Amino acid sequence: MGADHDHESRRPKKLIFAPGDIQATPDLKISSSETSDPSASGSNPHPSAIHDAVQEQEQEQETLRSEISTPDSTTEQQLVSHPSRAHQFIRNPPLTISQIHPSNPLHQFHTWFRDPRLTPSLAPETCTLATASLPSGRVSARMVYLKELDERGWVVYSNWGSREGKGGQVFGADDGEGLDHLRNKWGALTFAWSTVERQVRIEGLLERLTREESEMYWRTRERESQIGAWASWQSKVLWSAEPDTLLETRRQSLAEKPEVPADVDETDIPDGRAVLEQRVNEVRERFKDMEEIPLPPFWGGVRLVPESVEFWQGRKSRLHDRFRYQEKQEQPQQTHQPRWLLLAIASGTFAAMNGVFAKLTTDTQTASLTKFLNPNGNSTLELVIRGTFLALNMLSNIIMWALFTRALTASPSTTKVSITNTSANFLATAMLGMLVFKESVGGLWWVGAGMMGVGCILVGMRDA
Repeated sequence: MGADHDHESRRPKKLIFAPGDIQATPDLKISSSETSDPSASGSNPHPSAIHDAVQEQEQEQETLRSEISTPDSTTEQQLVSHPSRAHQFIRNPPLTISQIHPSNPLHQFHTWFRDPRLTPSLAPETCTLATASLPSGRVSARMVYLKELDERGWVVYSNWGSREGKGGQVFGADDGEGLDHLRNKWGALTFAWSTVERQVRIEGLLERLTREESEMYWRTRERESQIGAWASWQSKVLWSAEPDTLLETRRQSLAEKPEVPADVDETDIPDGRAVLEQRVNEVRERFKDMEEIPLPPFWGGVRLVPESVEFWQGRKSRLHDRFRYQEKQEQPQQTHQPRWLLLAIASGTFAAMNGVFAKLTTDTQTASLTKFLNPNGNSTLELVIRGTFLALNMLSNIIMWALFTRALTASPSTTKVSITNTSANFLATAMLGMLVFKESVGGLWWVGAGMMGVGCILVGMRDA
């Protein structure tokens, strides 16, 4: 019981649920005397004045439209000499920042969506969902219906099982074949409400709803719609034909037809509709004894979590109002500095080791080492040891350049990487020289080491 309660508490609060499918509850219905649009308050023109102006504009546009249905020089001159006849957006008073919700685009959308001018017959929940394929970047868009608006984003439902359609674009291929079906969870929704001269654009990331969330909406769908969801193979071709076949069929349909005997079934070429209807009948038969049809595994909801939301409202002379909510990007913490610093020091150390191994390849100490390991004076062993040092010399050189390149990539300053690398090389070379070759370090070395340290400090202070 406690786990179920926790799951319910984490579920986002819904602001809109299945508009157009489920009748609104009485407390959500808006009477003609009230409005949820903040732009309808204040110093607005009288409603009758707006209505008269809009009606007059529509009459003018209709008249002009009928005049230019077949353009001639006279009507073209009219268009040029009467630019004011171009469509003007005058249905709304000017939109100001004080009328926009100060921080939450979801609540602002809810306000516009509840505008009493957006009647159910206009289907204001209709919107365009745009997605893109990777790696091609090819964009596709389709009309869908908003079914829910909750505190996380906008929710639509569809068949997501097709690799060829939006399912493959957003969620990739289940079998992970190749690069053609990489997932790209970025998407966009656009609502265009021409009757109120408004538009809303949402961009963000698409996320799957849980099966429990999808089932909640699935149970509200009528039975035939559920059967259709099972029968429909999204983005799958039902039928195809060559252009020559279609042209011949078109030619025959336009020709005078002789009388067809009663016992002959005259049909057109198949277009796939029969296949789809056969599937519907099969699904209907499959679930005929089940009171509730289960949710298909390939069907469900996705939520567009907004990264930016833009509200547009038309205004006269094309000086439209446009307000955008943008998610605030957190500044990344400077965690890259230790990484590039370690890479630069390591590359300098391997540069020093490169020099040591190069020296050991030809140095007399290698001969002394060989004599110590092989008192009998086998020359083959000396060649093996020198060859080993040569291989270590080449390996150190490769590692040094790999680390140095990665340090340059990770650091915002190539100067700091170069100085740090040189300093590490300088110090490691001296230390290895003392340890391996018994070389002494004079005063000039300490002066050089001090100058290197001061240089690192100065460069660091400049960048800071």
